[in-house]
Amino acid sequence: MASRGNNRQPRIGIVLSGWAPAMTLMSGVMLGFIKEGISFEVVSTSGIGALIALLYLAPKGKTNEEALKELPNLFVSNLLHRLAPLNFKMFYKNSPFAQLWYELREQLPKIPVDPGSASPAARFVNDSMDLVATAVTPPTLESYRNALMSQVSMMEERVDFNALRDPEFEPRLYLNAFDLAAKRQRIFSTGEIAADAYRAAQAMFLMFPPEPIDGELYTTGATHDPTGLQAIWMNERANLDMVIALDPVAPAIWRPPVNVHDAFQLMLLNPIVALQVLTFALYAETESAINAQLDLNAQPKLPRLYRLPFDVAPCKIPAAYYPQMLEWTHKNAVTLECIGRCAAEEFAKFAKRPGFWQEKAFDARYRYAQQLDDRSQYFLRIFRQLHLFDREFWAHPAAAKPEKPRNGRRRTDSGRRKR
Repeated sequence: MASRGNNRQPRIGIVLSGWAPAMTLMSGVMLGFIKEGISFEVVSTSGIGALIALLYLAPKGKTNEEALKELPNLFVSNLLHRLAPLNFKMFYKNSPFAQLWYELREQLPKIPVDPGSASPAARFVNDSMDLVATAVTPPTLESYRNALMSQVSMMEERVDFNALRDPEFEPRLYLNAFDLAAKRQRIFSTGEIAADAYRAAQAMFLMFPPEPIDGELYTTGATHDPTGLQAIWMNERANLDMVIALDPVAPAIWRPPVNVHDAFQLMLLNPIVALQVLTFALYAETESAINAQLDLNAQPKLPRLYRLPFDVAPCKIPAAYYPQMLEWTHKNAVTLECIGRCAAEEFAKFAKRPGFWQEKAFDARYRYAQQLDDRSQYFLRIFRQLHLFDREFWAHPAAAKPEKPRNGRRRTDSGRRKR
């Protein structure tokens, strides 16, 4: 690492979270960063972001680029998706025989298909065999008692978990899950992450049963911290200069459903995305307030949060495309991967310049605190009215106290006093 100064390289962390049908948006971003030679000191994940991080950091038998490029093959043939709009290639019927039938299904002969190629006929044939194998997986009378799906060994075949146990493994990796016994979030660090921790990170209620680890049950941490920022705040705030977060693309979730299946996915994702947006906003405003007394050349007291946008040209996702972002089609997977690559390459145009992160132009374009939407601004008013983001509060927190209402009156948004 270069010495501290105007041209030194920043210590960068990235948080990977989001929603499963749009996971290739994340993989596209990481492929773009690989191409541009941008690396990270910390990768913190929540939910499906753990899949992208593990393929990026510890792929089994492949390079990280090869492993990430294969993800579109986990999506469904465009033609077959019209008949069965579910991802039966990633999600398996809740059954004690799920693992056995998954192994049998993987032995079926398939037509080789390039992950980026449409290949409609080959994909239809391959995916039809997977659909039949999934459909005939024997259920039991108790199949749907606690969840709709079963976990299988898909990740053990794609990720080298043993590599994560190396004490010198870099970059540092975090994954979160919720401990149902302790009623608190647990953050798994690099050496603690095994296949069971990954399954816990995916174990959303209704979809998957809680995952047992060390005698306790865990569910996904995305329902409590869908950003992955908690690990940064607790463990890495003195070790990083900046953190990159991908735009949550909340408008794609906050919309009317187009059909029943779309409504089901929106029902699951709405509260998680809402929490994600507000958590990003709170962290962004907090770090902005803490670092307000510093110029861009100074080492921040809390890593500055930057947003990788998907709402500006040339990497803009049109509003008309939002419903398709939740489709498990191969076409959607490839489309989002291309958009993710584009966003990373646009970011790299700045990142290739010495001292880029200390430029006002870069700050104006990517700093999360400068890109807050109206809903986030409205949420943050609660904290602003308590003066929690004032410079004086962070410089002298004991001396900075919220203004008390006088004569039992309070000030409304318009500035008028009401009883």
